Amino acid sequence: MIKTQLCPSGELEDKNWWYLDLGFLLIVMGLSYYAVTGYMDTRREAIQVLISKKQNWETEYATKAPHVEKFRTLNEEMTLLNQKIGALKKITTSKVDKVKPLVALDQLQTLWMDGVWYEDISYGETGDVLIRGAGQDSLLVGEYMLGVRETMNPDTRNTDVRTQLGFNNLKLKIVKLNDQPDEFFKDIQTRMQFELSGLHVEKPASDTPSLSMGPPPRSLRKVGF
Repeated sequence: MIKTQLCPSGELEDKNWWYLDLGFLLIVMGLSYYAVTGYMDTRREAIQVLISKKQNWETEYATKAPHVEKFRTLNEEMTLLNQKIGALKKITTSKVDKVKPLVALDQLQTLWMDGVWYEDISYGETGDVLIRGAGQDSLLVGEYMLGVRETMNPDTRNTDVRTQLGFNNLKLKIVKLNDQPDEFFKDIQTRMQFELSGLHVEKPASDTPSLSMGPPPRSLRKVGF
């Protein structure tokens, strides 16, 4: 019968061999404990700092909350104020400003002459006007434009509201000869197309005679210009 010794001879000779392993184990456990404790303390301090900041923010917010609430209602107050301003403008706006678009239509209708026709008219909120039209020849178009310019003559201003407004800052944006037959009037073979822009404004009164460009066009003689 053969006997095999699996246990180290040192352990057989020294019965307290495990003290050393236990000591190493305790040292490792102690170091691990202090490491974990130090880490947890660091995290607790960080959490405490965050809690302190949160409390400070809450205190500051409670102090500034009334001012913040005022800013929240600022848009509503501004909207209400703009409505009041709009109402005041409607009350204080002059009678001339209220009827400017109607006067412009009346004046353009009065300025219309045979051989000239409107294709498109636009009128903006600030009185800017864009007139697109055409005439049978350039002389008629030129006569029409002189009539439009004559509306700013201060000598024609009187108590009639239709004479207190005129077309100013006139600019001839487009003028060209179109040799294609008209879409609606087939008998018109050629026409002079034009595009005129300007501002419809109240003209100033003048106490002194102004320079005249000669007799007014026949379109303005209809209303006593």
